[in-house]
Amino acid sequence: MSKRDYIKKKNSEKAIWATTYKARIATDGATLGLTAGEITTEQTRAQNIVDGVGEIDAAVTAKESAVGTATTKISDAEKAIRTTVARMKTHPAYSDDLGQDLGIVGNEQTVDIHTAQPELKSSKDPSGWRIDFNLKGYFDGINIYKSKGAGLPFVFLALDTSSPYIDTAEIAIGVCYHALYVLNEKEVGLKSNVVMI
Repeated sequence: MSKRDYIKKKNSEKAIWATTYKARIATDGATLGLTAGEITTEQTRAQNIVDGVGEIDAAVTAKESAVGTATTKISDAEKAIRTTVARMKTHPAYSDDLGQDLGIVGNEQTVDIHTAQPELKSSKDPSGWRIDFNLKGYFDGINIYKSKGAGLPFVFLALDTSSPYIDTAEIAIGVCYHALYVLNEKEVGLKSNVVMI
């Protein structure tokens, strides 16, 4: 019967394997005919595996952090612009022509507010859990609800007017979220899909 490869596939397990190999080759290598120089070479190779896994982990963390920072930058700017645009649209000098010129008039669309349903997607963010959603260029925001585990009630978490929402609270496995669209300060449409951590 064939055996599985002794070098693990997952990097986290590979680093553990290499650490053990490096420690044991110091004594077992000589027993199995390796010279002192060969033992040192094997230890260096094992350490290269450990170091390489660490470098990959650091690079992934740095990328996630950079993406999170950039996403927050975009989101904050969008929210601020929307506030300014809303104020400009109430100015006596505002017209549709000026709005078109600035690119602040959305395309006409038909939205059935009674059947509209937010679609939530969750992912890990450096500062917590990220909830992405789409306002369809029509709704004012979403009310997000959170349950701390299967079978537990959903409670109101936040109103968010632009995607994404990032929950910075400590999250345990099994936490769930759902949402409803908000239009003119009222919840409308159908409850979103439930996303579970």
